[in-house]
Amino acid sequence: MAEQLTELQRVILEVDALGLTVRDSIKQVSSRVGFFVGQQRYQEELVKGQAMVLEGEAPDVVGTEAARGEFVPAEAG
Repeated sequence: MAEQLTELQRVILEVDALGLTVRDSIKQVSSRVGFFVGQQRYQEELVKGQAMVLEGEAPDVVGTEAARGEFVPAEAG
């Protein structure tokens, strides 16, 4: 069975997509998950999450819209 993204990894990937500094990203992630996430853990979970997405083991669309089912891919042409 393929590994799934954890809630922490999902939130980290969502926040990382915003392009914030690491410090601001950690603050956002800690606020969303309800506990402090240190820089080392943030970096480790970011790498794990990105690897899962690249390997195709997790949804290739990460974000609030995808979680709510609101993501609509752009139509070709």
